[in-house]
Amino acid sequence: MSWLIILFFSLIRVAAGILVILFEHKPRTGIMVASIILLNTGVFPLIAATLGFIRIILAHEKEVVTPRINRCLMFSRMLFFVGLGLQIAGGCLEGSDSASDVATGVKLVKAGYSIVVVFEACLLLVQAYLWMHLPDLSHMSYIVLRAMALALPFLVVRITYLFLSVFHATDLRWNDLAGPIAPFVLMGLLMEYAVVWIYLGTGFLIPSWREMKGDRVVSMTRYPLVEQV
Repeated sequence: MSWLIILFFSLIRVAAGILVILFEHKPRTGIMVASIILLNTGVFPLIAATLGFIRIILAHEKEVVTPRINRCLMFSRMLFFVGLGLQIAGGCLEGSDSASDVATGVKLVKAGYSIVVVFEACLLLVQAYLWMHLPDLSHMSYIVLRAMALALPFLVVRITYLFLSVFHATDLRWNDLAGPIAPFVLMGLLMEYAVVWIYLGTGFLIPSWREMKGDRVVSMTRYPLVEQV
């Protein structure tokens, strides 16, 4: 799941870059709205990649899974889709010619990003629970858990920049398209690149999902999956 989410994030970033270039050459409201939506919603799958790593740990460490943790993850997934939907709907309304629609769009966007904070808080609670049960986790799970902790500061900075661009929209310092390039690069792009590289590196350090499933079968049955000749 984490690989698919990061791939989806990469596709969004490529599409956003193309739209930004088009907007620079032909400034139009539709292109501007689409660019802002992709630039901002692209953060959602990057944050959701953390959820994919948590699911890997919980699928491999059945003994630490509780109904409360499952409910927390289910709630977080609901928040993810609700927040994403609000952000997209609000972004579309912001491009309207009606002042009331624009005002409604701004409120929806702010609500969507507020939900992102709750979504991230749910993931942090699950990570804290896993750290509390660290002695019960395997070495592979520890690697994944450590990677999520390493990526956390970069995600916090990226979300902070996101909130500044939404809740201080009149301040051009935090404008993705019209503002200065330094805040966007330092607090936006570099933070995203850091998280992507951390998660990609972690993916190469841990065994594949097929190997993990095989190891679990071997450990449960005490017999190899393939008979050696």
